[in-house]
Amino acid sequence: MTSRRKFIKAGILSGLTTIPFSGNSFSETTSVDFRLAANDDELFAMARRQLLIPENRIYLNTGTLGPSPLPVIETVSKVMRQLEMNPANENFGPLGNEMELVRKKVADFIHCDINEVLLTRNTTEGLNLIAQSLPLKEGDEIITTTLEHGGLEVGLEFMTKTKGVIVKKVELPLPGNSSEEIVEAINKNISNHTKMILLSHVNTITGLLMPFEAISKITQSKGIYLIADGAQAPGLVKIDVKKLGVDAYATSGHKWLLGPKETGFLYLDPRIQNKVTPIFTLSGFTAYSASSGTRNVATILGLGSAIDWHTQIGIEKIQERALQLRNYCLAELKKIKGVKIISPEARSLSTGIVSFSLLSAKNNEVADTLKQQDIIVKVLPQLNAIRISCHCFISKKDIDTFLKELRKRLL
Repeated sequence: MTSRRKFIKAGILSGLTTIPFSGNSFSETTSVDFRLAANDDELFAMARRQLLIPENRIYLNTGTLGPSPLPVIETVSKVMRQLEMNPANENFGPLGNEMELVRKKVADFIHCDINEVLLTRNTTEGLNLIAQSLPLKEGDEIITTTLEHGGLEVGLEFMTKTKGVIVKKVELPLPGNSSEEIVEAINKNISNHTKMILLSHVNTITGLLMPFEAISKITQSKGIYLIADGAQAPGLVKIDVKKLGVDAYATSGHKWLLGPKETGFLYLDPRIQNKVTPIFTLSGFTAYSASSGTRNVATILGLGSAIDWHTQIGIEKIQERALQLRNYCLAELKKIKGVKIISPEARSLSTGIVSFSLLSAKNNEVADTLKQQDIIVKVLPQLNAIRISCHCFISKKDIDTFLKELRKRLL
């Protein structure tokens, strides 16, 4: 009998566009019409069938990397095939030109102008472009929190070493109880030397939704740059950068947006564009320019496909579904002994992420045993915690199975 591996290899070599996979039998393709769903349960079941994740795997770690749906995978594959038939002509011609359409999709998705969008490889790159070029000087202060991602920390370390800035890390309440409490924690640390505030839109540790609108009223009145690490937000919550009032917003396409890996974008408000001038943008913000060099056309167009996928379902629907699942998971976790919730409960601060510390068990050991049952979670070492990502493709049944297996390991 021909092995599955040989069959897949033969299919690729012969030009098959659909790759067999052991997990699901895929009836949904790029032609699926989400509008035909009779209700939300059917809608999100359709979305789940577009993923390559096997049916028996419960994937609760979208906050690290999201699984791209079939339309995204097919876009990347199709573009790669077209590109490689005539690389130079396609890359700097028809296919390359389509990258500008993706910039427009990004702009529409986050509610800004195309001339305010720069395509990057990830959140870290976007934040680092700002760190490299923003005109700060020795003694200037930057406010952030103690619960930020390492990619954000790298840019701060660079500015500390090369520009002599001072970084002040605010300790936020765990869990946060209100937007007012969060804003006050930030505001009381602002001094006459504060030049920048750098915060996650959705906190990578707790899932807290940062009240940027309220914070921006303070920063704008004081002439302080407000920069957002948006890694955990696109695809999870609706984003309107103008309403948020941020000067810059850096994010990735490969987490909740479920885009190809190594994709992202950076929003720069016009009031800051003449201050953030790295070599990368010397020739402008277009997807390809003399200063950007050759781009990965296939993955960039795949990012556009990921945005289309979320738009077709409806980002408001996705946000609400994720929140419902998270709220259910949080409520059930509160009933389990040995667990301390560190995610906020207030709706205004909540997203589809729920994190909890373990009071006695070791989080990495619990995560390893869950993995043996094909339940994938995220370990948070600094708080002996576990993070659960509730994207719209997760079901209540998935959450119940996770909770059942967790209880077994905490007895």
